[in-house]
Amino acid sequence: MREKIAFLVVFAAAMAFVEAAVVTYLRELIGGGPLFPMKDLPPAFLKVEVAREGATLVMLLCAASLAVRGGARRLGGFLLAFAVWDVFYYLWLYVTTGWPAGVTDWDILFLIPLPWVGPVWSVLLLCAGMLAFSILFLRAPEDAPFAPGLAGWASGVAGAAAVIATYILEWKKIGYGRGIPSGFSFPPFLLGILLLAASGWITYRKTQAAPR
Repeated sequence: MREKIAFLVVFAAAMAFVEAAVVTYLRELIGGGPLFPMKDLPPAFLKVEVAREGATLVMLLCAASLAVRGGARRLGGFLLAFAVWDVFYYLWLYVTTGWPAGVTDWDILFLIPLPWVGPVWSVLLLCAGMLAFSILFLRAPEDAPFAPGLAGWASGVAGAAAVIATYILEWKKIGYGRGIPSGFSFPPFLLGILLLAASGWITYRKTQAAPR
């Protein structure tokens, strides 16, 4: 199990370097300089970039599914891979470009379904939560299912919606990318994190109570 987790971590870290390299090339193609105001991507680039982001999630899901067995452990593997990938993505960007200069820098986080905008620290906070829950789920028995139940699904969907909506509303607050971000809307973001944590805990408790 430790060997599988080690390979999953190495895979996520290496994948993060590929991601950082793509973003470095992309920024050079559309013109360097500050991220904000956001620069328009050519339509062809935008379609490819959205598809690439979707493919990244598929790769992380597949890697986690191949690394471990069981629904609960695969959830843990995905959370681990995602968190390691995201943390190393910023690390590699800093090594190669000197950015971000600090965790208070703002970034364009995702483009699906609309652009997400937020400070780096908010992403790292989410990654810390994913790492914590990945440890719990990876320690679950191999036959433990992924079964959040109604309460787990409801809090998870609501939490994810609150976090995503916060990021997208930040993009709208800066004039759909035409301005420069300032204060972050922390209350709805915190609510989203608490709901996600509740969903994770409910799901974990159900894996413990599931009959073997």
